[in-house]
Amino acid sequence: MKILALLFSFIVSIFALEFSVGENGTSSENNNTILILGGMQGDEPGGFHAASLLLSDYNITKGKIIVAPNLAFESIIKRSRGVSGDLNRKFAEINPKDPDFETVQRIKSLILKPEVSMVINLHDGWGFYRPTYENELKNPKRWGNSSVIDTKEINASAYHNLESIAKQTVESVNASLADPRHKYFLKNTKTEELNDTEMLKALTYFVISNQKAAFANEASKNLPVHLRAYYHLLAVENYLKTAGLEWERSFELSPDGVYGAINREIEVKLFDDKILLYLKNPRKSMNYIPFPVNKELNYQTSNELTAVVAENNHFFIQYGNRFQSRIYPEYLEFSDAFEEVDFIIDGNETSVPFATRVKVKKEFVIPKIQNVRVNIIGFDHSKDESNIIVTKNKMKTQYALDDAGKIYRVEFYELRGANLQQLLEYQKGTKIIKNAKMPDINTLKEAARKDKFLGSVLVEFE
Repeated sequence: MKILALLFSFIVSIFALEFSVGENGTSSENNNTILILGGMQGDEPGGFHAASLLLSDYNITKGKIIVAPNLAFESIIKRSRGVSGDLNRKFAEINPKDPDFETVQRIKSLILKPEVSMVINLHDGWGFYRPTYENELKNPKRWGNSSVIDTKEINASAYHNLESIAKQTVESVNASLADPRHKYFLKNTKTEELNDTEMLKALTYFVISNQKAAFANEASKNLPVHLRAYYHLLAVENYLKTAGLEWERSFELSPDGVYGAINREIEVKLFDDKILLYLKNPRKSMNYIPFPVNKELNYQTSNELTAVVAENNHFFIQYGNRFQSRIYPEYLEFSDAFEEVDFIIDGNETSVPFATRVKVKKEFVIPKIQNVRVNIIGFDHSKDESNIIVTKNKMKTQYALDDAGKIYRVEFYELRGANLQQLLEYQKGTKIIKNAKMPDINTLKEAARKDKFLGSVLVEFE
């Protein structure tokens, strides 16, 4: 019966990967919230990175934004324009059997929120838009580095003059170009006037059809990703300024500042804050990562573009279009007996919560805990590695999580049969690992014979 219970626990953990939605700021009484969308196509990283930064690195101090940075999340993970077709051509009509049906309905519900008055959709397009033909890369058929509207003016309670606002945004972006050759231009698709059958199906036309302002910002796919995100953020900030919003951000809005923000280390916390994976130049694979057979496979990430995805009998971590590392699990029963442990780091005793990282200059020691064993991955000293002085030169670098050989896992296990008192049930993870394959009955039986996993801490040697 116990094995069957574990099977049931694992089965109910399987959900689809969906786009995330975050709010930043406080809604005003005049329904002036701005909706910002990224990742409509999975091969346009400038847009989805810029949108993600609006959640992770901006603090809206006046007004409110709603951000969905990863609309076609599965397409982003697979580096595809659209695994089920072009999502941006499904807003006029969509078959309920279309795999994107629920995604489109969710997006429409965000657009139709009464508080939303303006929608900004971030895209990356080939080449550089020019009103007249210059060459193959710069001509009216290209989309890159343009501010796009469907028409000059709409019947709306706010921001009805689309052309005027878009022109001012173009001027604002052009005042901060990294290179004069990246100049922005206004592109009016005249969607209804020209009966543009493709644009009539697009998100921005759906928005203006519902009497709300819509702008698309296009950055050129011929530019590096951080430059695309930089131009997107320049445009977004101007739209926010037009709407009267105010904000703070954690980085300088410059090409270098955006590059640093996009490429900072990623954190993934697994299974109710039991495990931290700190991805700083990570190894391409991580072996024997504890996975629970009696818990939901949930996780949290430091940004909305990172996902843990199942693939056959293992898992991988993806940051937007970028592969990070492959995880090979060891299935175990998990224990919730406690949430933190004592460390002595360079002579100083401190209490450390699970799923955190500590820095060590010289050495660390883990005091003995009754009915608990310590396993320092890469130390390989004994079955229980508590009460032992650990220094960097004693570690086997091939077991580090990073290529530099500085970051190591310290794992804690409740001894089988100890039956430590458990904490109350809690759920901290906000995302579910997609399509996790259920372990077979022999794996579950083996897990039932092993010590129970309590949690782990990362140690980073300086």
